[in-house]
Amino acid sequence: MRHASPLFQRESFITLACQQLSEQIALVTLNRPEAHNAYNAQMVDELGQIVARVEKSQEIQVVILTGAGEKIFCAGADLKEAFIDDGKGLLNAHGGYSPLQFMPRRKVWIAALNGHAFGGGLELALHCDLLVAEQHVSLALPETRHSLLPIGGGISQLATLLPAAVVKEMILAGSALDASRALSLGLINRLAEREKLIDTALELALQVTRNAPLAVQACNALIEHRLHGDPATLEEHIQRELAQIRQSQDFAESTQAFKEKREPRWKGV
Repeated sequence: MRHASPLFQRESFITLACQQLSEQIALVTLNRPEAHNAYNAQMVDELGQIVARVEKSQEIQVVILTGAGEKIFCAGADLKEAFIDDGKGLLNAHGGYSPLQFMPRRKVWIAALNGHAFGGGLELALHCDLLVAEQHVSLALPETRHSLLPIGGGISQLATLLPAAVVKEMILAGSALDASRALSLGLINRLAEREKLIDTALELALQVTRNAPLAVQACNALIEHRLHGDPATLEEHIQRELAQIRQSQDFAESTQAFKEKREPRWKGV
């Protein structure tokens, strides 16, 4: 069932299609099929707006990000803009070369790969928290074929998530990784048949929303800190997040629900 979306109804987006699948879950579709869903400056700006709105929302806890069409999730940066002034027009508001790179974010994003994800398209997917993919999808970082570097987070993300030998083959040789192997390596969470892709992503999103929102957001931030921040300060961040959780209404609700032997009713506060 689709829900009216107060988060998105104020204005329409040019490069994105947005809707709510439930009170807590939004679906955002990269909507430039004529350009293989490549991101231009307009899309980068609109994705930034979505991130900001979702972070402020009390209701939305998970965003599913997919692409229009059946062949390509995202082809990366629009080459018509990428070679103008070294692509500076494609930087997001936080200086990221990929639309979600460096974006301050705690809510969960699930990439639902409806088609191949190459170059910047793969980097965009890697900046999401969970990945669901159609069974015949391929993932690749072919930048070295064009005398370019994967500077949108591809190197750091893959080097953190995959064995070095796999990362080097993908980047140095430009080899593609098929979805089944990506699943076996732990890069993709779930595979789905084409017609069940969004339902599979929604099922995963619903699992997330059954948990306490503030605890999910805190854990998401802590995992990112461990992967890409300073490990020496992780414990300090854990204790800070824990102190805030213990002061929340949801923490008190968890205790009360346990006593009353019922499911907790989370409010995200």
